[in-house]
Amino acid sequence: MFTRSTIRPMLLVLLLMAAGQGAARTVNVSSAAAVNKTWSAGDTIVFAGGSYTNQALSLQGTGTAAQPIVLRAAAAGAVSLGGSSTLTIKGTYIEVQGFRFSGTYTGKSHVVQFESSATNCRLTDCTIESYNPTDATKDNKWVSIKGKQNRVDHCSFAGKANMGTLLVVWLEQNIVPKHRIDHNYFGYRDPNTDKEGKALNGQEIIRIGDSSTSMQEAACVIENNEFENCDGEIETISNKSCGNIYRNNTFRTCAGSLTLRHGNHCTVEGNIFLGNGKSATGGVRIIGEGHTVTNNYFQDLNSNNYRAGICIVRGKENSALSEYFQVKNAVVSGNTFVNCKEAFCINYHSSDECTMPPLNTRIENNIVYNDASNTGNRIVTLAQAGGSVTWNANTYNAGKWKDYSPSATDWIRDKNMDKPEPATTDTATDRTEIISVSCARKFIRNGLFLIEIDGNYFTLTGQPVY
Repeated sequence: MFTRSTIRPMLLVLLLMAAGQGAARTVNVSSAAAVNKTWSAGDTIVFAGGSYTNQALSLQGTGTAAQPIVLRAAAAGAVSLGGSSTLTIKGTYIEVQGFRFSGTYTGKSHVVQFESSATNCRLTDCTIESYNPTDATKDNKWVSIKGKQNRVDHCSFAGKANMGTLLVVWLEQNIVPKHRIDHNYFGYRDPNTDKEGKALNGQEIIRIGDSSTSMQEAACVIENNEFENCDGEIETISNKSCGNIYRNNTFRTCAGSLTLRHGNHCTVEGNIFLGNGKSATGGVRIIGEGHTVTNNYFQDLNSNNYRAGICIVRGKENSALSEYFQVKNAVVSGNTFVNCKEAFCINYHSSDECTMPPLNTRIENNIVYNDASNTGNRIVTLAQAGGSVTWNANTYNAGKWKDYSPSATDWIRDKNMDKPEPATTDTATDRTEIISVSCARKFIRNGLFLIEIDGNYFTLTGQPVY
């Protein structure tokens, strides 16, 4: 039974809730000046369609899970930003949708930045395309992420031509960020090179952490993204922190690898690496402790050593944070290699200073297939003896060994093996969230990454394009 003393507080709560809901607004704007103020939970800011230059958008406020603060373009891709235009996000439960950055970038550093205060914020259905300074040696990032539990999803990033990592997660003291980077398209990056034609460092597509923070827990999830012709440097993705998960991503003709460069206890699972025979295409490079690399698919990778399908690197004794830690307790299992120049390269390093072999590492239940024109491919190269690597129940049909002699239980030969196929190569479109059919075509048009189904066009979030 309700009494007067219990009814009054309940009515007060309901009135406060109603007041909060009533305060939510939809506001139409057409300039950064109209955006750059503090917004309230439930507010929606709609930016008028058109082309704009030198707009430094700074969105801030305190939203909630039920009532986020939303800044969106009038229609996906309808707002084109250029010149020195940037976007800064600070606050809680803030969402930005549908903007496009392109043209000659005249700003100083980040194009999009989640500041330290950003928590549960989101960048979705946005495009950054060829938004570069005229000086290719100038270093800038397209997306910088600080704060906690932020998300970048269903965006298209293509044509970065200057120095600087495309997307960076920055680690802060005593914060486990737990960001999510998912269902994005990353495409077409050519390297800046030195006088000898070698790609310069610092041109990764994604970097999680840096050397100085590499022993911190990040617990980020990078999943269901597509990487295409990302040739900036050897590290397409550079892991420099602990506890991250890389799963269900597709890498197409990328002259680089997913590199566990620093940090420990990361998981690489369910990814697809398609080299298409392109030079310098690689798979996964392992450095550090406690990593798991499982159920990945590698096909037509055309490189070796650091860029082998899987390379397990020798460490350096008393390694500094910026050097090479010894591989310990790694598990490499259930992976499939098809027509790869070198499936495994074990205990490799290009420097004689690195002498610490992998310890307590298990390589088991992997499959290597080479067709009749690829029987000269290497299954395993043992770059240097030493360490403790346990091989068990791996299977192959054809190929060669270098400085390695397998036992009958290490590798089982199946001459009649059927060619393995990947489970799927359609990761960026996320069929469960966006489309329910497989007969779709993906392409970029006017800076938008689109899906065509039966003559109709949709953005990555399923929004129709007319």
